[in-house]
Amino acid sequence: MNRCSNLEVLTVVGCDAAIDLADVIMIERLRSLNVRDSGLNSLDALAERPWTTTLSCYIPRNCITDVTPLTRIPRLQNADLTGNPLSEHSYRKVVPALREQGTRVLISDELEWKLTRHLHEQGVPVSCYKKKDAFALCRPGMKLTEFPDFGHVEIQEKEVESLLHGNPESALRFFPDVLESAPGSAHRSP
Repeated sequence: MNRCSNLEVLTVVGCDAAIDLADVIMIERLRSLNVRDSGLNSLDALAERPWTTTLSCYIPRNCITDVTPLTRIPRLQNADLTGNPLSEHSYRKVVPALREQGTRVLISDELEWKLTRHLHEQGVPVSCYKKKDAFALCRPGMKLTEFPDFGHVEIQEKEVESLLHGNPESALRFFPDVLESAPGSAHRSP
């Protein structure tokens, strides 16, 4: 990362859980971190740096449950946490604390947050978020989909409710490539 010392904006899309922010925090001029549609599951490294610059942290549609490390960034300007399976504590306590310290925070509304959290807790790596007026489902990271940042499936509110109260694995039916690769499924030749 020494060669990137003047880097101010870093965007990462579609990475898997092995993302290590330890190298990222060494970039002294970093002002905007954008990790989306990835398997990022920890923000701990961000709290280890004494931030002197303002930072915007856009991490939508990852696997983040704990956002407490963000409270240790004194000049955090923006945080986009939509589509993450935030813990109850992070959603109800930490996010309001971030807002109180002046950070503009985007989070999922209650329904899509509950569904995302429920699916991830049941081992189904699917995230739900609002896309304009519709709900959308995605599978963060390259291990799960060839194109993690687009082609997200739009569903109706009744389907969100059904997934929240039904079998979590039924969320996979919205992703044809999962069904085609499932054991015992018929594969068609072109």
